[in-house]
Amino acid sequence: MGMFSAAIALLGNGGRIQRKERPERPFDCGDEPRSTILVIDDDPILLQTVKFLLVNRGFNVLTSSSAPRGLGVLGNAVGDIRVVLLNYNMPKLNGDESLKFVRQLRPNAKVIGLTAMNLDSVSREYLDGVDKLLTKPVVATELLGAVDELLGERQTSLSAIQQ
Repeated sequence: MGMFSAAIALLGNGGRIQRKERPERPFDCGDEPRSTILVIDDDPILLQTVKFLLVNRGFNVLTSSSAPRGLGVLGNAVGDIRVVLLNYNMPKLNGDESLKFVRQLRPNAKVIGLTAMNLDSVSREYLDGVDKLLTKPVVATELLGAVDELLGERQTSLSAIQQ
């Protein structure tokens, strides 16, 4: 899967982004972000696309293109990081090692695992250790639905995402 197909799958709507002066949010978020989410993935297109989706939903989003840097962000971040999106297959630290550190640094954070690998190639430790697993290419409604589910918020409608 190429980087652009990942972005198209995430954005849906054929990859077209409908721009508005101020994005509509399906929740009344006020001026304050709802929660902080950390995204750790070595694919820069996926990072930016996921950040775009989550920021437009009212979340505060931190990103990292490597597991060591992402774990540094996690350990040093001021405030509560409630959700971590963690890619399984990355250089330097794989998903198993990264997940152990996430659980040590932020035991209350929910972890959404991401992988483009065949699930038979993903370790049982990782599969059992994440709170939710999404396979790439990730569909926007699945990603936002997983975040809402783990945060205990209502599900997202497709029309709200595509606007």
